[in-house]
Amino acid sequence: MLLTLSLAAACARTDLGAPCHVQDALGAEMTPQPGRQYLYLGSSECGSFACLATPGSNGGYCSQACEGAGASCPAGLVCAQLALSTQYLDSMRARLSPDRYQQLFGQLGSSWYCVRPH
Repeated sequence: MLLTLSLAAACARTDLGAPCHVQDALGAEMTPQPGRQYLYLGSSECGSFACLATPGSNGGYCSQACEGAGASCPAGLVCAQLALSTQYLDSMRARLSPDRYQQLFGQLGSSWYCVRPH
C-alpha cells in the first residue's frame, strides 16, 4: 500500500504552463502589453497560485518559484529571474496597509520563476 502511494505522488500532475488569467490589484483581468512581464500571485487557477505572462507568450500561464540560475523546472519551462521593480514594491509597501501588502505581495519570496523559453 505504501509503494502505491509513493508511486502516485511521484507521478503527480502539474498545471505548470497551463493558461491562466493575469489580474490587477482590483481583480480585473489584464491584457499583457508586449515586452512586459506580469506576475499575478494569488491565482486560484494555478496550484502554485502564480500566474505569469512574459514577452512572447500569448497570455498568462501557471508558474512557480525556482531555485535560481541552472535550476530545473517541469513542463518544458526554464528557471529565469524576473525583472521585479524594487522601487514599485517599496512604494506599494509605503502606500498600503501591512495586511493589504501581505495579501498582494506576501507570496513573493523570490524573483526566480519557471518561464517559457524564448
